[in-house]
Amino acid sequence: MLWPYPVPSPTYPAAPREESQARFNQKYARKALNASNRLTMDELELVRRHLSDLYYEAAALCLRFEPPFSHGWSRTLLMPKPAEAFLRTDELDFWNKQTAVYFIGDSRYSGHDHGYTDRRLGAYIYREWHRVHDGRPNLQRYNFFAKALQVTKSSESFDVAAIIDIHRRLCNSMSAKLNKEVIFRYHFLAGEVKSTKIPQADIAKTWREHGFTMGHLFRAVLLVADENVIPETCPVQPESGLSDDSTLEETAAWLERLMPECRVLMVRTGDDAHLSRPVSFASLVDPLNSDQGDGSGQVDMVRVTVPVAIRFLHELQVQEEAAYPDLRRVADRMTEERERACREWVDSVMRHAEDVGMDGNMYTWQAVRRMWAARDGETFSDGQGDETRLFPLYSWTCIW
Repeated sequence: MLWPYPVPSPTYPAAPREESQARFNQKYARKALNASNRLTMDELELVRRHLSDLYYEAAALCLRFEPPFSHGWSRTLLMPKPAEAFLRTDELDFWNKQTAVYFIGDSRYSGHDHGYTDRRLGAYIYREWHRVHDGRPNLQRYNFFAKALQVTKSSESFDVAAIIDIHRRLCNSMSAKLNKEVIFRYHFLAGEVKSTKIPQADIAKTWREHGFTMGHLFRAVLLVADENVIPETCPVQPESGLSDDSTLEETAAWLERLMPECRVLMVRTGDDAHLSRPVSFASLVDPLNSDQGDGSGQVDMVRVTVPVAIRFLHELQVQEEAAYPDLRRVADRMTEERERACREWVDSVMRHAEDVGMDGNMYTWQAVRRMWAARDGETFSDGQGDETRLFPLYSWTCIW
């Protein structure tokens, strides 16, 4: 199952029409390949590398706009409550996550006058998770950093112990289903039924055999997004000029300054006996409260920025994979699977370009111009914002 990655095709879209090229950096969009600037062998190799980038960007953008991600990170849309979650663990999106993010409070207060929303936090997490993986995480089988869940209790009645109990019951519910046989129909995954890389619809396998399992760290650590996601003394204050009519570039430039200030509560659940060593937050920030420890000096929760939380769990996962060879082998197989699929796709695109010309194929047209732009220290991307230089498009926090 390689969705959301593109699959090879006998034909590909043509290069953008002249009127559509206005979205791109005009310095390169208007430049054409001809006999005087025919590509060298070294340049063709660079084009292949840029095609690989396009392959991964297409997958990232595709997955980001799937309902479990786009709507599932909004309390006013599809973000499930824990009571619903216990009944919905048959859904693909609950599996293969490193942790869960629990949003606390009434959905009516899921926005913020600074420009913060649940969905923008989700988009920022999506971008930072890609960054820690150098833009190429394993996306197969709904792999992602976190699953978003909402707890409708008010912030005044919020109790970390209660969230830990909810999370433990969710994990137990998922564990009970790991060896349940299921048949995938894929009626909700557009285009996936045509792929030969997915399980056949008439074959019953367990969730585990299909490649869907509980993330190794999922039981051990959870995150909480409460009313303090943006600190009271936030150093980034709202810009008076922004409004509903502001352009994407203006909004994106503002969010670029705001989102790094967002903080989440990272909680140690104590359910880490399956790890190579107990989870420790000692290397992070000072504890929120000295009473939060377990009496042995262990810090049970810390408030950290989103990038710190993602980096911490990424490094913890790497540590666990080093300790457990089977865990490492699973990750390696997934990496090999997507890298092989990427090579096959790039080969297919290049074969098509041989028939129609490098400027006759949309992907090689973009890859050639990315190569030219990179050589000049610039970028070339669809929907590129001149002010913010946000790149690639899936990293935008203002359009989710």
